[in-house]
Amino acid sequence: MLRGRLFRHRLPRLRRAPSVLPSLYDIHPAAATALRHPRGLQIVPIERIVGTTRHPSQNTDDFLPLPGLRGRNWQGRWQRIQRATNDLSVLPAVELVQVGEQFYVADGHNRVAAAREAGAVAVDADVTELVIPGVARAEELPAEHDDAAILLLGADELRQAAAGRQSRTAEHRPVVDELRREQLTSPDERAAEAE
Repeated sequence: MLRGRLFRHRLPRLRRAPSVLPSLYDIHPAAATALRHPRGLQIVPIERIVGTTRHPSQNTDDFLPLPGLRGRNWQGRWQRIQRATNDLSVLPAVELVQVGEQFYVADGHNRVAAAREAGAVAVDADVTELVIPGVARAEELPAEHDDAAILLLGADELRQAAAGRQSRTAEHRPVVDELRREQLTSPDERAAEAE
């Protein structure tokens, strides 16, 4: 009996195998031949970045490389990216491919992983939109998905924080609420409230 207990303690603890980040081409096979429209630099919410353009995927669901691909070169690069993120340095924009409302990383997996780890809400990205039959294009989405003003306000506040003008965390909600109130009220109503 004692022997069985000792043996159990010597077994390595089994860890949950990391999930593999979904590949664009597994989700949308027609992406390989889809029309591409460059959309330029945009601010993209982190939660809308859902996968990779690598096929097969070489990343875990946290956007880091698979454990077997994390060599010394990668570790040095990862430390530099984390240091730059902690110092609020401006990093190059990531390259994303947009399909409908979702984005897939073409270049910048480590920068997306570092931004997520730091609690960022959005990243600067050079976006290319794919037109895939049966998937609604970004400009066809309903108006409630128009978050451009919200994202631009948040990005300015984060850039000001990077320049040392504000704390690292910025509160976006009051500014957004004020913008929406201005959009929903007429100039006469706003003048009456000001009195």
